[in-house]
Amino acid sequence: MQIKVNWKLGLPAAALAGMMLAMTGCSEGKEEASSAPQTSTAPQASAAAPTDAAKLNPVKLTWYQRGSEPKNASSVIKKVNEIIQSKINATLEIKFVAPGDYNQKMQLVMSANEEYDIAYTAAWTNTYLNNVSKGAYLPIDDLLAKYPDLQGLFSKQVWDSVRINGKIYGIPSKQSISGQNGLWFKKDLVDKYQIDLSTVKKTADLTPIYQKIKDGEPGVSPLRQGINNMFVPFTPLIEGFAVDMKTGKVYDPTTTDYAENYKIFRDWYQKGFFPQDVATLKDESPLIKGGKIFSRYTSISPDVEASLKKQNGFDVAIMPYSDPVTKQGTVQAAINAISATSKNPERAVMLLNLVNTDKELFNLLAWGIEGQDYKKVSNTHIEPIAGAYAFSGYLFGNAFNSYLIPGQSDDVWEKTQKINDSATIDPLIGFTFDRTPVENELAQITAIRTETDPVLNNGLDDVDKVLKLREDKMKAAGKDKVMAEIQKQLDGWMAKNK
Repeated sequence: MQIKVNWKLGLPAAALAGMMLAMTGCSEGKEEASSAPQTSTAPQASAAAPTDAAKLNPVKLTWYQRGSEPKNASSVIKKVNEIIQSKINATLEIKFVAPGDYNQKMQLVMSANEEYDIAYTAAWTNTYLNNVSKGAYLPIDDLLAKYPDLQGLFSKQVWDSVRINGKIYGIPSKQSISGQNGLWFKKDLVDKYQIDLSTVKKTADLTPIYQKIKDGEPGVSPLRQGINNMFVPFTPLIEGFAVDMKTGKVYDPTTTDYAENYKIFRDWYQKGFFPQDVATLKDESPLIKGGKIFSRYTSISPDVEASLKKQNGFDVAIMPYSDPVTKQGTVQAAINAISATSKNPERAVMLLNLVNTDKELFNLLAWGIEGQDYKKVSNTHIEPIAGAYAFSGYLFGNAFNSYLIPGQSDDVWEKTQKINDSATIDPLIGFTFDRTPVENELAQITAIRTETDPVLNNGLDDVDKVLKLREDKMKAAGKDKVMAEIQKQLDGWMAKNK
C-alpha cells in the first residue's frame, strides 16, 4: 500500500519529498529539498560498529540526492570521503539533482538501467512503491541483519511500513514521523494585522485573514497553494482511495472529503489569494525569501519554527490543521534505497549504516565544515554561515544526529520522540497493495490526477465541471477495476489481521 497525502505542492509536490519530511511532510506534492519534512535534533552518542577497512577492496559508490548542489560541496565531499575511506574503504560521489528535475531524472536513470548505488526515494517523490514494483531496488533484509544499530533505529511497525511483499527495500530516515500537518505564516504580518490563529477551526475561517493580507499587502500572495485535506479528519488512503474504517469499504474522497475545500479554493483563486502562476510554479524559494508569500504548507515537528527561519530568513507562526498520525506515507517521507544495478550493495548498506550512526559524518553531509560553513557554539549547537554549505540532513538519514541551530531547544529530540511514540497509528500501516493486477489502470489514473489536482487544489476552474471531467476520465481509465482490486486485497488482509 502506498499511503498518499493527496495534495500537490509545487505542481504541478513529496516527495512530499518534501515531501519531505517531512515532507516538509510527507506529501505526494513536490517541495524544495530544504522544505520537505524534517526535524533537526541533538546528536546521539551511537556510532557505527567498527569495520576493518584494510580487509575490504576499495570501491566507489554513487548516491543520487534530491537537492541542488550546495556551495562548497566539493570540499565537503572531500572531507566526507576521508571518513568513509578510513572506515569502509569506499569513496562517494553524490549526484545532486534539482528538486524540480528529480522525478524525471530518476525515471531516465532507471529506464536506462544506469549503474548507481543509492537513491533518495519517498512516497511523494521518486515514488518508493512504484520503483519497487518496477524492480528498481534490491531487497536488503539479509544485509540489514548485519547492522543491529541501524536496524534498532525503528520499531517493527516502522520497518513494516517500508516492507513490500514481505521484503524491505529501503532505509527510512529517523525524524519526525508523526505526520502532523499545518501552515506557517509570516509572523511580522500576523503581528501587524493582529491575527489570532487560534480562532481558525476550519478552512473557511482563513478567508477573512487572507483578505486582510490581499487588501493590505500589495504584491504578497496570501497562500502558496491549496491543500485538499486541510482540516479533513484522518482517513487511511490506498493509492489515493480512502478506506472507511467503520465499514472497511473503499471510496474516492475527491467528491466527498475534499469537495468543500475545492470550492473554497475556487473562491480564493478568484479573489487573487494565490500566486498568479500557482499551478506551474517550480521554484518558490525566491518568492518566499523575498517575502511575497504569507503562508504555506508545512510538516509540524518540535522547533520547526527555527528550521523555517533558517530556511526562509524570517520568523513564522505555526498553525496545525491535523492531529499527529504515523502512517505509511509519513514513514516513507524519506527513504534511501539500494539500486538493483549496484555492483556493491553490501558496501552501500555499510555506508548507510555509517551515515545513520556516525554523527560526525552525518553532520558533514548536513552542515559542512566547521569554520567554513558554520560556527560551533557548543558541543551540540552551531550557527550556520549564510550562503555556505547546508543540505537537509533528513535526506541522508538519521536527523536525530544533527547539530542544533539557533532557536532549537536542547530537548528537541526528546520532544520529537515523545510525539512519535504518542501519535495515532494508521490501522493500515502494515498493508501493502500489490499494484500488478491494475498497473496500467493506475498509470492512467495517476496521469489524470496530475492533470486535475492542481486545477482543483488551486481553484483554476469551476469545481463541478472539473470533478465531472475527472470522474469521466477516471471511469474510462479503469477506476472501478482499481477500487475493486483494492477492496479485494484489503478484505483478505483484514481477515488475516483481525
